[in-house]
Amino acid sequence: MEEQLRIIPIHRSLVRPQLMMGCERFLFLMLCMVVTLLAGPGGLMTGNWLNMLIAGALFFIGRALLAHMAKADPQMSDVFRRSVQYRGEYPALSTAGFRNTPKARRWN
Repeated sequence: MEEQLRIIPIHRSLVRPQLMMGCERFLFLMLCMVVTLLAGPGGLMTGNWLNMLIAGALFFIGRALLAHMAKADPQMSDVFRRSVQYRGEYPALSTAGFRNTPKARRWN
């Protein structure tokens, strides 16, 4: 008897990145929190119209930049955070056959 392949469907929501308004969820919530602190009546800036205009511009520019970043890679902030964490473990220079000459400089 011939064996049938078993197909298990994976729901799309399990593999899709968590985005809010096209931005990474954590970064977007941090942007909203900063804008709220800056523009709110009890925030760091008093609630006049100029400060609200500045906070609104900060929100729209920040959201556009975060959406552009998430379009390139939806997990870019996690990758950056991990690369900074492991920077000491993986040097930028190779060690196999590396000659320490005046032309080749180490940036450590």
